[in-house]
Amino acid sequence: MSILTSIKLETASICEITKLSTQKRFSTSSPLFYEGQIPIVAYLLLEGCIQLLKNKKIKHILRPGSLIGLDELMSNSPSKHEAFVHAESTLCFLDKSTILEIIHEENSSLAFLLRDKAK
Repeated sequence: MSILTSIKLETASICEITKLSTQKRFSTSSPLFYEGQIPIVAYLLLEGCIQLLKNKKIKHILRPGSLIGLDELMSNSPSKHEAFVHAESTLCFLDKSTILEIIHEENSSLAFLLRDKAK
């Protein structure tokens, strides 16, 4: 069984993303996406945690600095897991055009990382 790919980002990359993307703070716990859903954004967890579930069972808990959904977004593939965001969590939403904008930047460590991971 494959796990949803999570990329752990460094502080400099997180700061770069927060300048380019929308942030949302979740005041209550709620589903982020469902198994089989084709994402329209990737998610960067800034605060709090996200649970990844498969068949209603927790498979992984993500901590701040985790980027999820990049592979599925770039390939238009359905998610193999459900994600549940906890209350008091803050996330950045990265749409495909923002990711492509970052990838095409010259001399950016984040661009190099995303180019490698988005293949």
